[in-house]
Amino acid sequence: MERRKHRGLVVVGFLMSLIGFVAHGVASYLPYWYSQSGAGYSYHGGLWQFCYKESDDDDLTCKDVKNLWKDGVPWYQRACQGLAIGATLLTLIGIIIIIVKLCKGTEPGWKKAYPVSRVLFFVGGLMIFGVTGLWTGNHEKYVRENKSFAYWIEIGAGFLLIVSAILLAIRKYAPSDPYRTPTAQSHPSMTPAAQSHPSMTPSAQSYPNTMPTPQSYPNTMPTPQLYPNTTPAAQPYQYMPPPVQAYPYMANQGFARY
Repeated sequence: MERRKHRGLVVVGFLMSLIGFVAHGVASYLPYWYSQSGAGYSYHGGLWQFCYKESDDDDLTCKDVKNLWKDGVPWYQRACQGLAIGATLLTLIGIIIIIVKLCKGTEPGWKKAYPVSRVLFFVGGLMIFGVTGLWTGNHEKYVRENKSFAYWIEIGAGFLLIVSAILLAIRKYAPSDPYRTPTAQSHPSMTPAAQSHPSMTPSAQSYPNTMPTPQSYPNTMPTPQLYPNTTPAAQPYQYMPPPVQAYPYMANQGFARY
């Protein structure tokens, strides 16, 4: 019998992983991992895009990172992009597994859904922290000192994914779990019934010869017709004197006057 996890923990873990997945997708795409501005100029960029404006009269220009230096993207930038894509895929797979588990949790093929999901969420969170650490550890000083809001959203997404994995790993089960509170339906051997254990509580149907009926043994209990001389009914004591002659001497006594 599969032990069912506490539904509250599952729902909270699922919601946190879903929020972390959305936050990671938005933050990894936004070009606001760092931002710097001054007199007439501004710069901001992220993993996939870089935007700049050199004067107040110029419009904001954005370019993709892969074309910024004629495909001469630094190795750490490409590594961050690969880790971000991997974290997105792993988290998405984990969310799909939990959704299917909540819909078809009683089927035997989904017993390992929660362990698989929490491993995917934990690895995805570590990959997100790897993205942020690798990005800040190899960029220039002005980039590290001017982090913008998308960077912090990415860190929050990694934190949510790891917390959701921890919630799914907590060994807390539902109060009505059949494994912890067995019932007659879940454990018929603990409270045997006549149908499951006929030898413990036999019935007339399971053992027809144990309690015989008059039809099965007609000669066991004879009737008066079979033995008419055994219990005669007419005058069992004919030798007894009649009531009047039983004490004839009392009639000759003189006690009648009293």
